[in-house]
Amino acid sequence: MTNTTKKKIISFSLIIFGILVLIAGIMMVQTGFATFDDNEPRVGIYIGGIFTIIAGVFLTVGGTIYLNFERLKKKALHTAGKVADAVEEERNKEKRT
Repeated sequence: MTNTTKKKIISFSLIIFGILVLIAGIMMVQTGFATFDDNEPRVGIYIGGIFTIIAGVFLTVGGTIYLNFERLKKKALHTAGKVADAVEEERNKEKRT
């Protein structure tokens, strides 16, 4: 198995599992209305659902970043290079005047 195939399998599995966890969290929040009716503390289910939704979002975003990491890295370095050039140009203009 090549490196790119392994990378794609890992990233797509992160995205798929993130979406599944997100759906599970939404279901937990919908069923656990934050009440204490009938001596059943459902606040735990509600809060757990919120944390599950957050985890699902992190998994999905992490999988997307892992899939596009090389492209994002190139864009970030390119942007940082442009910023550094602009700062250097401003300093040179200030020294001249």
